[in-house]
Amino acid sequence: MPFICMSVSLHQHHAVSKCISYTDIPLLQRSSETQMTLGEKGSEDSSSKPIFSTLPESNILNVVKFLGLCTSIHPEGYQDRELMLLTLMLFKMSLEKQLKQIPLVDFQSLLINLMKNLRDWNTKMPELCLGINELSSHPHNLLWLVQLVPNWTSRGRQLRQCLSLAIISKLLDEKHEDVPNASNLQISILHHYLVQMKPSDLLKKMVLKKRAEQPDGTIDDSLHLELEKQAYYLTYILLHLVGEVSCSHSFSSGQRKHFVLLCGALEKHVKCDIREDARLFYRTKVKDLVARIHGKWQEIIQNCRPTQGQLHDFWVPDS
Repeated sequence: MPFICMSVSLHQHHAVSKCISYTDIPLLQRSSETQMTLGEKGSEDSSSKPIFSTLPESNILNVVKFLGLCTSIHPEGYQDRELMLLTLMLFKMSLEKQLKQIPLVDFQSLLINLMKNLRDWNTKMPELCLGINELSSHPHNLLWLVQLVPNWTSRGRQLRQCLSLAIISKLLDEKHEDVPNASNLQISILHHYLVQMKPSDLLKKMVLKKRAEQPDGTIDDSLHLELEKQAYYLTYILLHLVGEVSCSHSFSSGQRKHFVLLCGALEKHVKCDIREDARLFYRTKVKDLVARIHGKWQEIIQNCRPTQGQLHDFWVPDS
């Protein structure tokens, strides 16, 4: 059974080793149990002092490189369940602030091997999306997890798209247990999500939630301004995720009509809802992102042929 042995030197003649089996203990408990075990043994030898003041970045990086070598040389040595646990652990590690200095090349190289070695990819990929989606609740961290997925492989692009959709659904409080896999279905669902990304509507939800938490049920101007910043920040994250879903691979002419509808929804529900102000630069930043996404979609539309029998795309009112 595959396992990793992590050895940490405490003194010149003392060492503590901990073997972690990926099929015996739950994923989210491993890091805390490992730290507790090392802390208990370290207190006996160093007068209750912590083993290290910071995380051992070099040791972790060596483990990541070694796993990359193992998964590359002997890909059939790991079962799908073990590959899933390794992948989730790697994503969880990437959220650690003290590991920000570690190069992403080694992380992404290992991720490519783990995704490539999954035998039942079509079944495990939705499960992997839902598992990664539960690693954090902060929008910034969730966007980071999406951008960590390599987009230069077919499986990486597929995971990136499905993960983005799952996170969009989570941030908008939608209840979808299934992750859509077909490209046409993904693009059509985006229209439903774009309607809910209007900054003013997101702000109303935040205000109602905050009023319910206040004793007197009132919100002053400073708190309202802070909630508005949060609403625009959430819109900014959501639009980045929309771009990940819609601009990750080439599209066929049959999807042209979906992008025409997306362009209309983006302008009507997001762009027209933003009132720029010289004192509120965050609004301009969101509007600039809207313009970039709209430009990419227009490029996709121009590169796809119109529907057979039509020379131009005609405007169709929303139902």
